[in-house]
Amino acid sequence: EKIGKEKEYEYFKKFGFGEKSGIDLIGEQRGRVADLKDWNDLLRATAAFGQGISANLIQLACAYSVIANGGTLVTPHLAEKTISFDGEAKNLDYPSRGQVIKPEVASQVREMLGNVVLFGHGKRAAVEGVKVGGKTGTAQVASPGGGYEADKTIGSFAGMFPIDEPQFVMIVRL
Repeated sequence: EKIGKEKEYEYFKKFGFGEKSGIDLIGEQRGRVADLKDWNDLLRATAAFGQGISANLIQLACAYSVIANGGTLVTPHLAEKTISFDGEAKNLDYPSRGQVIKPEVASQVREMLGNVVLFGHGKRAAVEGVKVGGKTGTAQVASPGGGYEADKTIGSFAGMFPIDEPQFVMIVRL
C-alpha cells in the first residue's frame, strides 16, 4: 500500500511477470499482468499474494533467481555451452536483464526464505547438511464459468539452495 500502484506495477514488470522470459524453448506463454490503468485497489491487494495475475513456472523461477543472485534478472537457458563435432567448446553468452532489487534486499529476502524452511510451513523442504530456503504456496484453480473450483488447489514450493550462496533455484508444483 505504501509504495503505490505505479511502483507495485513496476516491480511486477521488473521481475519479468507478464513478459516472456526469453528461455530457448518454443511456446512459452507470457502470463498476464493487467495494464497499469486497471490496477485498482482490489487487484493490487490480490496480486500481492498471486491472484489476479498469471505466470508460468519459468517466470517464477526467474523471479526467485533475482533473490538468489543478488538482485539481477537473468534470461534462463537450457544449455551453458555448445560443443562442435571437432570438440571445440563455446560458452554461450547470457546477458543480464537488469538489476531489479538491491543486493542487500535480496540478502534479507534469502534470510526470510531460510527461516520459512527452518521455522515455517516449508519445514518439509529441509535437507540435512544443506541450507534450503523457499516459500510454500497454495493456489485456487480458476473455474471456466468464473470464480474458483471449490475442491481443487495447486500446491507449490519455490526455493533455492544453499541459501547463503544459492547455486540452484527450483520450483515444485503439484
